[in-house]
Amino acid sequence: MKSLSFAAPRQGITGAVFMIGLAILFATDWFWPGILVLIGVTSFLGAYVERSAPDDDDIPLRVERPDEEPPRPVRYASQCTSCGATTPQELQDGTATQQAAYCSFCGSPLGVAE
Repeated sequence: MKSLSFAAPRQGITGAVFMIGLAILFATDWFWPGILVLIGVTSFLGAYVERSAPDDDDIPLRVERPDEEPPRPVRYASQCTSCGATTPQELQDGTATQQAAYCSFCGSPLGVAE
């Protein structure tokens, strides 16, 4: 699947052209056949804008945050302190990244293993 990386200034051009064209159609009273031409023009413009390479001035709408570190795995106790039920193995090994785990039998929070 293609990654969508739209840029704000380029995508705004298509909408602006459509709105200006719509205003011109209402002003000239050439609405019926003109709307078909306007839809075709904005479709071709949108396809062109999508295929063109982004400039340095384009603003990405999806921003990656590399400074955030992923959550650390937490190791939980092998048994629930309330009911004594066995904790699932992935919580005991520390391979799960859940920051808060609850007992599947009694619903109480599980204690962190030291």
